[in-house]
Amino acid sequence: MDAGTILGFIAGYLATLAGVFLLYLPVIALVVALLVAAGVLQLLLLPLVILVRKIRHRPSGQDTDGSWMLGR
Repeated sequence: MDAGTILGFIAGYLATLAGVFLLYLPVIALVVALLVAAGVLQLLLLPLVILVRKIRHRPSGQDTDGSWMLGR
């Protein structure tokens, strides 16, 4: 094997690597776009989630002690 053959193999491997990357680039872009969309949706729904938690929150005056389950 001479230097030209080895350089040819290296160029072939790099070309294959670039080709596979370009082949899967739309899939990678779609996954990134979906992650960004999910994050934006979570930020938009955050006020609604906080409102629902405030509405469902129990008043602090309730007895939350679990000792009644012990059967005293």
